[in-house]
Amino acid sequence: MKYIITFIWAVLLFEMVNFVLNSLGGGGPLNLVAPIGLAVFVFIIIFIIDIAGRSNNNHQSTESH
Repeated sequence: MKYIITFIWAVLLFEMVNFVLNSLGGGGPLNLVAPIGLAVFVFIIIFIIDIAGRSNNNHQSTESH
């Protein structure tokens, strides 16, 4: 579920940035595909960082806390 919410937020934020930058540039037609592509790219990066940051729970520790 957290990955779905992350993707939705990435799409929303990139679409807002796209709108603001398009408005500052004098308007014109909005490109809706490029922000979605960037959102997918950022989502994949976040997913990889999340997978890499997980600890391996299969090893047995000799310490007890």
